[in-house]
Amino acid sequence: MFSWILRGCRDECSASDQLKQARDVFVAKEAVLQKKISQEMERAKEFTKSGNKQAAMQCLKRKKYYESQMSQTLLGSKRTSMTGIS
Repeated sequence: MFSWILRGCRDECSASDQLKQARDVFVAKEAVLQKKISQEMERAKEFTKSGNKQAAMQCLKRKKYYESQMSQTLLGSKRTSMTGIS
């Protein structure tokens, strides 16, 4: 199911190594999404100042989408961390 997360580890990796790798992927994805959220917020502010409300609304919709992706990522990382690997 999560084979896309564990690309680097094959049969030679232990379960704890695979979980650590999955946690690292989740952390990296969270950082990227956080950056995208802040970029969209800045763009929305710029469009609002220039009077382009439609473009500002599109930025806010993308921001909301990125936030939903972030919550899904956080749920996945919580599942990974509940296994006791830190």
